[in-house]
Amino acid sequence: MTNKLKYIYVIILCFGSLSLFGQSTAGQESFAVLNLYNSAQMTARGLNFVPRFIDDAPTSIANPATLTTSVNNRISLTYTDIFAGSYQGAIHYTHTFNKLGNFGFALQYIDYGNFVMTESNGDIVGSFSANDYMFNIAWGKQIEKNLYLGVNFKPLFSKYESYSSTSLAFDISAMWVSPTGSWQVGAVLKNIGRQVHSFASQRDTLPTDLQIGFSKKMSHAPLIFYVVADNLTRWNIREDDKLSPRSSTSIDGTVNDESSFSAFMDKAFRHLRFAVDIFPSKHFYFSLGYCWRQRKEMAVDDAFSLTGLSYGLGINYKNYSLNYARNEYHNYGSPNYITLSYKF
Repeated sequence: MTNKLKYIYVIILCFGSLSLFGQSTAGQESFAVLNLYNSAQMTARGLNFVPRFIDDAPTSIANPATLTTSVNNRISLTYTDIFAGSYQGAIHYTHTFNKLGNFGFALQYIDYGNFVMTESNGDIVGSFSANDYMFNIAWGKQIEKNLYLGVNFKPLFSKYESYSSTSLAFDISAMWVSPTGSWQVGAVLKNIGRQVHSFASQRDTLPTDLQIGFSKKMSHAPLIFYVVADNLTRWNIREDDKLSPRSSTSIDGTVNDESSFSAFMDKAFRHLRFAVDIFPSKHFYFSLGYCWRQRKEMAVDDAFSLTGLSYGLGINYKNYSLNYARNEYHNYGSPNYITLSYKF
C-alpha cells in the first residue's frame, strides 16, 4: 500500500468514527456560537468552512488544512454589530515556522450586552453582562502532492453574570486539490470535545458538525463556485414547530399533508449551502451565498424577504484588504461584518 493510500484510509477512518462519536440531537446542544461566521469574507459566502485555498487568514484558520506558506504573515481584524447591543470582534494571524509547519492564531470575542438584574418581585438590583471568548490554535501541513491535513484546538470561555463555563473543542480537516487546481474538495469535523466546567451540574453538548464541500474555478470566467453540505451527523434537522405545521388547508377546508417527496427535498436541501465568488479584477471581488435552512427557519410567511442570502465585497490594494459582508438573517435584523487585513 502506498503512503498516499495510507493517508486516505486514515482520513476516512477518522472522519467516520469521529462523526459517530459527535452525533447530537437537535435542541440538546449549546455553544452554537462556535459556528458563527468569523470574518466578512466567510459571511459573504454564507460558509463557515470554505473548501478552497484562499489568501486570507480567517478563512485558512477555519479550515486549517489550507494553512500553507502562501498565507504566511497575514493578520486581520473583524468587527460585527450583531443584534440589540451585542457585538462580535475577532483577530486572526497566520505564520509559518520552518520546522513546525503552518500555524494560525485567533481570538474571537462576543459581548451580548448589559442586562437588568432584578429580584423575583421585579425590583431592579443592578445589571450584569454576558460574554464568550474563543481562542483558536490551528496547524496545517501538506502530506502528499495533492493532499493536506489540518487541526484546530479551540478553548472556549463563557461568563454570564456570576456563572462561568469552560469547554475544549477540536477540528480536523482535510483537503484534496486536482492537478490543475480548479477542483478542490474538503471535509471537516468541527467541535469535537466537551464542556470541562459547566454553568450548573449538567454538562452541555458542543455542536459537533461534519461538513463536506467542493469548489470549482471556471477556466474561462472569473468565477469560483462552492457547494458545502453540513450537519451530516444526522439526517433530519428540520425544526418541529406545532404552531407552524407543514400541512396546508385549501379554500374548501381540505387539509393537504406534505408529500413525501417535498419532505425529502426539504430535509436534503437544509444540509446544503451554495456560494459564488466573482473577480472582475485582481483588486476587487464580490461574493454571494445562499442557505436554504436559514431561509426556511427565519423567513416570515407572506412577506417579501431576502432571508437566506449573504453577500459582500472586498477591495485589495498592495498589502491591504478591506472587506464588507451582510447576512440577511431575518427581516428585522441582519448583521454587517467589516474585516481589515494586512500582509506583512
